[in-house]
Amino acid sequence: MMTEVDRRSYWIWLQHALGAGSSKQNRILETYPCLADFYESGISAWRFEGYFTARELEKLSAFSVEQAQALLEYSERIGQRVVTPECANYPEPLRHIHNAPCVLYVKGELPDFTLLPAISVVGTRKATATGISAAHSFAYSLARRGVVVVSGGALGIDTAAHKGALQAGGKTVCVLGCGIDFNYLMANASLRDAIAVNGAVISEYPPNTQAVNSNFPIRNRIISGLSLGTLVVEAAGKSGSLITADYALEQGRDVFAIPSGIYSPVSQGVNNLIKNGAKPVSWPEEILEEYSSRFPGLLNEEDAGINVVVSKAPVSEQPHPGLKPNRELPDESTFSAEAVSLYYALSGVPQHITALAAQAGLSIPVLFRAVTELELAGKIQSYSGRRYSLPHG
Repeated sequence: MMTEVDRRSYWIWLQHALGAGSSKQNRILETYPCLADFYESGISAWRFEGYFTARELEKLSAFSVEQAQALLEYSERIGQRVVTPECANYPEPLRHIHNAPCVLYVKGELPDFTLLPAISVVGTRKATATGISAAHSFAYSLARRGVVVVSGGALGIDTAAHKGALQAGGKTVCVLGCGIDFNYLMANASLRDAIAVNGAVISEYPPNTQAVNSNFPIRNRIISGLSLGTLVVEAAGKSGSLITADYALEQGRDVFAIPSGIYSPVSQGVNNLIKNGAKPVSWPEEILEEYSSRFPGLLNEEDAGINVVVSKAPVSEQPHPGLKPNRELPDESTFSAEAVSLYYALSGVPQHITALAAQAGLSIPVLFRAVTELELAGKIQSYSGRRYSLPHG
């Protein structure tokens, strides 16, 4: 027996037995003052409780707190901090859902959800150009006002939302349905790195957990649970985004939806939400006004009142939301394609090199060459900590 056990290890042990999405920890803590007492009570007492399945009892017995502590130490060695409900930085909104995760593995820095409002932005992976533009624009504007943008790191709407928040210089949180270190959707690996610099990548699944389909609906309760409200941008009749919206309603949170054309293949789910009481929104102020009494500064930013929903033109034809109005574009005959990509990713807000790499679609070594190219031409402003913006003046 170890001489000293990190109290978080008991939560890891319990989550290993109960699995993600369980609420039985609530019943345990109604009877036992802490999980250490429950652990020490042993198998006879666990059976006597009467609400554990045979499989759960088997896992409670087969996995020890010493093994849980070894997992905790391994997680932190590979850069994943372990947060449990006993930790001060456990997200406060999650304490108020009935099946709060016993453990969160965190890469990055969790925002203080007591000080910053959070809105989740979700939608289909098979998004239209209009949907991607809307998700990006809403997330950009929300993040500019200090809202934490929460999403799931998938392709389509999720990716657009995360990128919009990053390009605004705001905070975003990505909730995964697998271990943080698992090779999930490697096309977004650099995006997740950028999120970890400007927010957090989190999961209730321990390192090396694979991305299986059944994990994602369960993790959706965390996306909605972190947030004051959930915005659904595009969703078909059957969509994981609708599961997130259902969780939001169960948790007493708000649901917003961007109306979609009736002939669009991704309109049915969104329009059904509106029929069933979701608030239809056309610009971010319609979301922010719901929370202005709790967070008075939300509607007072310089771009408040500007409708950011873009037209139905392809994304490539839309003006980049971070660019200065009417500024000259670099001459493509003078600059490399990589430098042009970086230039379009820049905004007036300094951004870390990893965020710019994700937005420009460049590797870090290639991006540094593009930085040098733009610096020589006076097209980029550098700051400490490997941050860059458009030049001032």
